Amino acid sequence: MVLAPESKTLVSIDPATERPVGEVPLASERDVRAAVEGARRAQPDWAARPIEARVAILLRAADLLEGRAEEIARLVTREEGKVLPESRAEVKDAAVRIRYFAETGPRHLASREERAPGVRGLVEYVPIGVVAAIKPWNFPVQIPLWTIAPALLAGNAVVFKPSELTPLVGEALARIFHEAGVPREILPAVQGADEVGAALVRAPVDMIGFVGSQAAGSSIAAQAGADLKRVALELGGKDPMIVLGDADLEAASAGAVRGAFKNCGQVCCSVERLYVERSLYGRLLEAIVERTRRMRIGPGLEESSEVGPMVTGASRVRVLGLLEEARGAGARVLAGGKPREGKGFFVEPAVVVDPPASARLVREETFGPVLTVEPFDTEEEAVERANALPFGLTASVWSADLDRAAALARRLDAGTRAVNQNVGSIVQMPWGGRKGSGIGRMLSVEGIREFAEPVTLRLPAP
Repeated sequence: MVLAPESKTLVSIDPATERPVGEVPLASERDVRAAVEGARRAQPDWAARPIEARVAILLRAADLLEGRAEEIARLVTREEGKVLPESRAEVKDAAVRIRYFAETGPRHLASREERAPGVRGLVEYVPIGVVAAIKPWNFPVQIPLWTIAPALLAGNAVVFKPSELTPLVGEALARIFHEAGVPREILPAVQGADEVGAALVRAPVDMIGFVGSQAAGSSIAAQAGADLKRVALELGGKDPMIVLGDADLEAASAGAVRGAFKNCGQVCCSVERLYVERSLYGRLLEAIVERTRRMRIGPGLEESSEVGPMVTGASRVRVLGLLEEARGAGARVLAGGKPREGKGFFVEPAVVVDPPASARLVREETFGPVLTVEPFDTEEEAVERANALPFGLTASVWSADLDRAAALARRLDAGTRAVNQNVGSIVQMPWGGRKGSGIGRMLSVEGIREFAEPVTLRLPAP
């Protein structure tokens, strides 16, 4: 992302070529305020529509998205860098998720009757009002829908700020909903970087749905708290994978590499910390290093590429700096960890051993293609180390003994725990973090009701 000389235009940059992809108008604070005010005026009419009408619009949006899947997937890859198969999967899954909200949402938002002595109560789910959707670049189609689709279904207006790194994808996504029948005032898009997001947080919205860094989320929560605005925050992680000595070597090594290096490691639920029972440590480490060295690095639009670039030059500099700092403190990089010469923000996926506990590479979310691997001797030790950091988004345990693995997984302080599989969001299941990884839940029933307020009408019992 760069600003045009007049600072009125946002230019999108391809991270594989460092060339411009396109540009969009940059919103001012006045534009943000106008968008919120327009959404506020239009929201009552949108909420007054029968929910069946809103469902029909969401289903049309899913159809439009599916019909343009290849075009949008290629745009995702050009703006964000991920390899094309991952972009295609994201767009396909996004359409599935819109349909899930549209088809299952009405029954979860339906009113219900409760009885008490002398009272007949009707519990109804009403819209919150105007929701701010401030969304990241790493899944620029899928993640915005976690807020946009259920919020619109529930009768809210949504002011959408796409990431400044994927503005063209954000623009295309908003256009699809407009073509499907959502009034522009109900879903305006405001483009810009941190200052535009801050203006939207300050604006008179009723709720903020945010996915991003822990630092940004903490700031948003503090500002929202002053005005008692509701928040739903997913703030990333430093996710552990625990492999017990009886685990399947092939499955665990494939899972570790896939979990660590998907989207060049730029995933909130990436496997960043791998803890291996000592009896399997050497063999698993060898298998992971071999798999990592075989990975094909290149532009995402090249069908043979398995790992694309990082999203910006600054991201690459930060990851390389964390690796160099860890090396200086005694860590060993057994694979990768180097930039690729030439154009593009490429970093070879890195496998790191012997990292000191004090290294930032161990303590901070890397959000890049780096996997640290460490042995452990007891389950208690593995659990203690996995839970030691102020993150709690996802975690996984790998073992041939499913009962043992499930019992161990339940001791991990994370919003989603898994056994013998990589962790990613599934629309039917609630998604969110514990500790510093977030507040609230997105997706599933819980994610639909996040965007509605339960209110009660009490009537005399007949």
